[in-house]
Amino acid sequence: MDIQQTIMILSEQIELYHLLKEQFGEKYDIFRHPLHGWQEEVMKEFFGNGILLLIIEFEDGFKEIMEMVNKIRLCAYTGFILLLSRTEERERQAEEKILAIDAGADEYLDGFQTKEEVLASVKAVLRRLNWKGDCVLAVRGRQFFMNIHNWQLEIDGKEILFTKTEFSILIYLIQHLNQTVSYKELYEAVWEKAYRKDDTNIMAHIHRMRRKMGDDTQNPLYIQNVYGIGYRIEGEMSMYM
Repeated sequence: MDIQQTIMILSEQIELYHLLKEQFGEKYDIFRHPLHGWQEEVMKEFFGNGILLLIIEFEDGFKEIMEMVNKIRLCAYTGFILLLSRTEERERQAEEKILAIDAGADEYLDGFQTKEEVLASVKAVLRRLNWKGDCVLAVRGRQFFMNIHNWQLEIDGKEILFTKTEFSILIYLIQHLNQTVSYKELYEAVWEKAYRKDDTNIMAHIHRMRRKMGDDTQNPLYIQNVYGIGYRIEGEMSMYM
């Protein structure tokens, strides 16, 4: 499986699979697996091959779904997880959305979504995951503008000059916005070499990036430390092309 071309659906229903197959089948490989019986061993097999987007469609058993999301993240899956709840209890949906994001999901859609709304949400996610041009996002009250082709970064209109390596680090962290990226994953993605468990090189680049961004290197706001694991950027994407 190609991580740039694969969408996995976990669902007992077949309708969503056919809907996405019709809309995205020419560009992406669409797979479906029954939600029940989805074991950790199967997770590791699939996620070892790479999945760009994972959609979990469910109606009941929210607690079990949260446990599944946790296990998926523990399998080192760093792709996008979209939960599609079919419950029609609005109070329950509001509570579920908060718990779902805390558990490691990236987006939660409630049961009142029409087919058109579900497709629009999936399209928006895929655009975000595959953006290759301009990007505007809000990070801790500051506006970030990025242009990949020109290696350009502006924060609140002020241009920040990054090296290509520094810019590549930033791109990868933003492609995994609101997710923790491990040292190993970041190193292998940016340097394209086998990880040797030496984080000093990454740390030195991150330190320089923070200084250039005007961030507090001791208490950073933009590129946050996840101690013993890696880094993350928390923000909200407002435009990507």
